[in-house]
Amino acid sequence: MGAPALKAQLDETTNLNLGVKALVEMQRDDGSWEGECVWNPMLAAQYAITAHIIGLEIPEARRHGLITHFRVTRNGNGVWGLHPFDEGSLFVTTLVYVAARLLGASSAATWLRDARRMFDREGGVQRIPTWGKAWLSVLGLYEWSGVNPILPEAWALPSRVPMHPANYYCHTRSIYLGLAVLYGQRFVAPGGPVLDQLRDELYSGCYDAIAFAAYANDIREADAPFGASPGLRTVFAWSRLYERLYSRGIRRRVLRRLRTRMRRDLRASSYLSLSPVNGLLTILALWAADPGDIDLRRAIEKLDAWFWEDEQEGSRVAGAGSVCWDTAFALQALCAHPEAGDDEARARGAEFLASQQIEAPSFDYRAAYRIDPSGGWCFSEVGHGWPVSDCTAEALLALLDARPEALGREGAARAARFILRCQNRDGGFGSYEPSKTSIPLEWMNPSEMFGRCMTERSYVECTASSLMALCAVENRYPGVLGTRIGIATARARDFLTRTQNEDGTWDAAWGVHYIYGTMFGVRGLLAAGVASEDERIQKASRWLLTHQRPDGAWGEHHTSAAKGRYVEARTGSSVQTAWAMITLLEAGATDRIALGRAADVLKSMQQDSGRWPDGEFVGVFFETALLNYRLYRQYFPVMALALFRRLVIDREQGRSHAKSASVS
Repeated sequence: MGAPALKAQLDETTNLNLGVKALVEMQRDDGSWEGECVWNPMLAAQYAITAHIIGLEIPEARRHGLITHFRVTRNGNGVWGLHPFDEGSLFVTTLVYVAARLLGASSAATWLRDARRMFDREGGVQRIPTWGKAWLSVLGLYEWSGVNPILPEAWALPSRVPMHPANYYCHTRSIYLGLAVLYGQRFVAPGGPVLDQLRDELYSGCYDAIAFAAYANDIREADAPFGASPGLRTVFAWSRLYERLYSRGIRRRVLRRLRTRMRRDLRASSYLSLSPVNGLLTILALWAADPGDIDLRRAIEKLDAWFWEDEQEGSRVAGAGSVCWDTAFALQALCAHPEAGDDEARARGAEFLASQQIEAPSFDYRAAYRIDPSGGWCFSEVGHGWPVSDCTAEALLALLDARPEALGREGAARAARFILRCQNRDGGFGSYEPSKTSIPLEWMNPSEMFGRCMTERSYVECTASSLMALCAVENRYPGVLGTRIGIATARARDFLTRTQNEDGTWDAAWGVHYIYGTMFGVRGLLAAGVASEDERIQKASRWLLTHQRPDGAWGEHHTSAAKGRYVEARTGSSVQTAWAMITLLEAGATDRIALGRAADVLKSMQQDSGRWPDGEFVGVFFETALLNYRLYRQYFPVMALALFRRLVIDREQGRSHAKSASVS
């Protein structure tokens, strides 16, 4: 091996070992890893509003932390958006302003001044999206007459009717369950002096002169990239007619049944709820009927589980818990570099992850309109009770690599069965469950802010992860489920082939965007036995190499998905560079110069601590909601450098062996 090659290998090892060391230091005492899933301050605002309504005392330290969080998350315009790059959302800004005032902030506070100016420019906040209208109505800061009907009676329809909420995407149906109960009761919390002041501040003193019913369909354009369709507006018109004629007795019975459903859902999730978004609505809906409800009390006690708190960023509510997801990828990263000597960390991580598999359902999943969760892993902890196809797949891949005996043949088979239950008719895989209807329902999307959120569908990422895991199970335990795995993986491979774009990329649903989707598309096809020389793999590799930045990094702007074309970001991203490297390396790319430049970029971005900088919002859901998965910055670069080091060593050793053979 020549001196330059040896030096490069030593450099890779130094940076890689630093990254591994930092990743191991992030491991918790129970063997898990979890990074904060950062969204926006809307969730913290809704927590503060809920606490005010139900009389939940917020400790002074958290009260101060919430204010700190609101102050540090303002954008360059001094207001708040759905993500840090949003110029300003009336929805998020209004909720944060209201929450801050309820927490004791003065209306004259300098840091709230730009929010007040926004309200004045808009002529009041009455053009806020429907979710905001509902939250304000609960506080008596808007009128329920100005909210498009959210009929609780929709849940009384037979579940086979396509429009029944049972057919909605699980997050959507859980959120609208809470909204339907609050709307059906027309719940308004008790007033007070601060709320009286807020009416003046939000509407420039004109609250009593506003005809709220006229604003039901009037949404600020910048807040409504997915406005109500003509069909949905027709449904709203018929629903308003129904509202004049409905039976109060029937509504009371329906609301009673829906609250019973809420309690069952809480128990099934160990009182965490599916997410804090629907969890806070559930708490309000139950409190409105009975403040002493025992299930309500337990749900309130679990609210702390969503919090992350420190002095710099304050107290905030995470978009989701991600302990199983993060632990699975952290383990995979460590397994990519077994020479690091972190056997204990891998063993402890595998032990934790194996303990998180759902053994059996603890609830009547059919009555909850769900599939059997047995064998699955959640994005969050096992008690959350909501397993996901790709979370299960990535956990399975990590365990089969790190410690297969922790799972065994039957554990792997249970996981495979859950994954198979998520496969759709087109061969792709849904996330929490398969699609329940072939009839399009996106025309019914009432959210205005989010897209493609009405039903489950087939996702490239879920399909690829599921395909990889099923192939890994079949390779280790041949014939474990008869022919089921072979049939399912063939259909999944065909789905990935059909969904590849002409330029070689794949569209993502859960990350930004073409780089993320292409990583999964390539890995899925390779796992299914497609050769790296195959044109499908080569097209994807060529596309990635074409879009490498002059500095060696990759950086994709979050607007790529909306624009339907690749948009380069202003700067490179450590996470996206790692994704591109992983894809190229696993695809057998031979461009040593391009890969070396990418590795150099990752090394230059790495801090002395072995960590990579925080702040990359490269996760996404429902097209507009950007997320920062804080551990992505650590395990994906480690994985990329480990694969690159393997490439360097293997090729140098191959040349050395070839040279020795020729000499002999």
